[in-house]
Amino acid sequence: MDDLRGSAAERLAQLDALGAGDVTDEWLRRQLRAALHELAQVEPVADAEAERREDF
Repeated sequence: MDDLRGSAAERLAQLDALGAGDVTDEWLRRQLRAALHELAQVEPVADAEAERREDF
């Protein structure tokens, strides 16, 4: 099965379109790992922005 592609909203729509028996645990773990990797990359930026806004 191909990996999910596109924006977060597009990937959620793709995931919702899949049936329960259509994916393996390995595939789900790979998708989760990819999503968490992306989150880890943007989390410092989001944290810095939140801190910047707290200063006001």
